[in-house]
Amino acid sequence: MNKKKMILTSLASVAILGAGFVTSQPTFVRAEEAPQVVEKSSLEKKYEEAKAKADTAKKDYETAKKKAEDAQKKYDEDQKKTEEKAKKAEEAAKEVDDASLAVQKAYVEQRKAQEEKNKHSGNPEYAKKLAEADKKITEETTKLTDAQTKFQSVQAMVVPEPEQLAETKKKAEEAKAEEKVAKRKYDYATLKVVLAKKEVEAKELEIEKLQYEISTLEQEVATAQHQVDNLKKLLAGADPDDGTEVIEAKLKKGEAELNAKQAELAKKQTELEKLLDSLDPEGKTQDELDKEAEEAELDKKADELQNKVADLEKEISNLEILLGGADPEDDTAALQNKLATKKAELAKKQTELEKLLDSLDPEGKTQD
Repeated sequence: MNKKKMILTSLASVAILGAGFVTSQPTFVRAEEAPQVVEKSSLEKKYEEAKAKADTAKKDYETAKKKAEDAQKKYDEDQKKTEEKAKKAEEAAKEVDDASLAVQKAYVEQRKAQEEKNKHSGNPEYAKKLAEADKKITEETTKLTDAQTKFQSVQAMVVPEPEQLAETKKKAEEAKAEEKVAKRKYDYATLKVVLAKKEVEAKELEIEKLQYEISTLEQEVATAQHQVDNLKKLLAGADPDDGTEVIEAKLKKGEAELNAKQAELAKKQTELEKLLDSLDPEGKTQDELDKEAEEAELDKKADELQNKVADLEKEISNLEILLGGADPEDDTAALQNKLATKKAELAKKQTELEKLLDSLDPEGKTQD
């Protein structure tokens, strides 16, 4: 059932009851208490659409967030593998250097022992020292072989090449930028839900206020009508010779009050009908159409700004990667100037976007 018809029917029922029992208190009928299935108003539909868009934006944001987390995790793992290999390679290389030095020292000591043995031919003490020196060479050579094997094993570890690691890092940064864009769009969609909800609540409050005023006026009209009818009966049955001036004066005053109440009631009923007409999903006023067009234009502008901000953030990220990988002797002045220009443009677009969002919700209230 159409909400307008249902509310007006409810108010008419109140008027009938009031005419039969004028001494009762004004009755306040809420539209949602009626058992009929009520067709949603244009504002309610707008609110539902905003919620649906917010749900979609939330899913998109969660997907982008997961993608960014996975990309960052992949980069962190690759970076960790690369750093671990570099550390192990450094340690293994040191072990090879130390072992090589030890072998060289062992050969020096062996040569000295050989010379001493040659000088003291037949002395078993020097022959023993030479044997110990030979043994030391064997031990240190074995250690060197082990160290070299370990170094080769470390070198054989598979880790991403520098170019691959840089690409992984770039993908992680791009995914993070996409997440930021999705988050902004989700925040914007959430803001639209808040604004749509405020519109619905404001209209509902306005309807309830008018309903109460109309219900009260209908009771007052019924009471005034009852008093006028009684005065007319009293006047009709009165003896003209007894003087009817007092009754006539009261009747005149009562009729004036009745007319005033009826005029006020008609005014409030017209206000309610116009308000309900404005909520009719099938019949929109030109003002509503203009407002919808304005909102669509704002939505379009917000999307364009958000996409521009995302593009600038991606460009800045790429420029920072290029600068980070530049050699010290490279002339990076042009890149640095371009980066500064892009950052300034980004700050400008972010300010425009913030102002646009502030204009949509000046109070800056969030949804509970």
